[in-house]
Amino acid sequence: MHSAPPPSDSPSATGLYSGPSSACTWEQSAEPVALAVRTSADVRHLARAVRKGRNVSPIVAASEEPGQDPSGSGAGESSSSLKPHRRILELDALRAMAAINLVLFHFTHVYAVKFGFSSPLGGEWPYGAYGVELFFILSGFVNSMSLMRRGKPTDFVAARLIRIVPLFLMVIFANLWIVTFAPLNGQPISTQQFLANLTLMPRVFGYECIDPVMWTLQVEMMFYFVLVTLFCKGYLQRYFVGWGSLLAASLVLCPALDAAQASYGDTSMFAALTAVRHLLVLDFAPLFAIGFLLYMIKTGVGAKWQNLLGIVVAAGVFHSIDHGKHNPAATALIIGLVTMAAYGKIPVLRLKPFVAISSISYALYLCHNNLGCTLLHAFDQAGLPPIVCLAIVIGFSFALAWMVTVWIEQPITKALRRLYANVSVRLRRPSSVTEPAIS
Repeated sequence: MHSAPPPSDSPSATGLYSGPSSACTWEQSAEPVALAVRTSADVRHLARAVRKGRNVSPIVAASEEPGQDPSGSGAGESSSSLKPHRRILELDALRAMAAINLVLFHFTHVYAVKFGFSSPLGGEWPYGAYGVELFFILSGFVNSMSLMRRGKPTDFVAARLIRIVPLFLMVIFANLWIVTFAPLNGQPISTQQFLANLTLMPRVFGYECIDPVMWTLQVEMMFYFVLVTLFCKGYLQRYFVGWGSLLAASLVLCPALDAAQASYGDTSMFAALTAVRHLLVLDFAPLFAIGFLLYMIKTGVGAKWQNLLGIVVAAGVFHSIDHGKHNPAATALIIGLVTMAAYGKIPVLRLKPFVAISSISYALYLCHNNLGCTLLHAFDQAGLPPIVCLAIVIGFSFALAWMVTVWIEQPITKALRRLYANVSVRLRRPSSVTEPAIS
């Protein structure tokens, strides 16, 4: 079953590279180093500044769009702020389109296959795999942007956990009640499965997701781990080495494990290598790499032809390991859409309905599937035509997502961001030192 990861909280219009310190943390200085990163030489210059212990706060390069806040997070805010950066509305709109894609996929194709309507629906939407593909490429773009602009892995991880975890835990507990209703009540949830799901990564522990769509959230969490590791080890400076190593591992390990599963699936070596495959998200690393390279092109880092070649290679690796599940032409179309959206070349995507759906996409992702299936079943058994059942449940899902976002998710997220910012300021203030600016 296909589903989508939660959206990033910082799809800003532009971004500048902030290299990692040796300890992956930053000390806030009274006069931070200002450096606009546009080329690989700038990246090396920035890395040398970091190794010397200087704080680096990127400023807007000359070629950035007018009106962009130089700090990337709002005037007067500390570098530890978790406030999202300015957004590219077109990227938000693509996330909205991917969310709509997945809702239609789950409520038409997946429901019809798993449970079935009492009479033919009259059509299905079987293209959910491309919604996931779009989400992962977007995630590679916007989360790379978020981490590099913040320049602090701790702030990046905190921002993602604050956005993801509270609502996720609420929905997991709600699902304990939802799955007691037909047609989901065939297999009770064990205590072990429930506890494994609380980690956001149940498959790592050998358990299935309580809500099947949440498998992509596990992939997303593993991607954060990989991205931060690359950042801390300096492989987002030498990104062709970092991402190239992951692509090579994907190209070798994924097909080898798939071929060996029938004969060696029960061995400890197979289990260990499969764990590595999941921890390094090797099945989806090419998609995240494409998003990252699109961000490099957007910010002018590295030679454009090399970045474009990297995208072609990453797409080739993805299609060589996915067993024909995706059409290469569709992948090319998705990459083109993300590129055009990143440059603001699709004005129709700025329409308010797309932006509004994007703002509720995480709640929609978490809340639509299990609850929607129970409602579809109830209305279908009550004798309503399948198309009417579908319309009611889709409308309900979007309305519920809006209420959850406005009344629950946003207040909790804002409160936790304020708390984290206050704690960060108190912890970092004693270590503040003045550093000379680099011209």
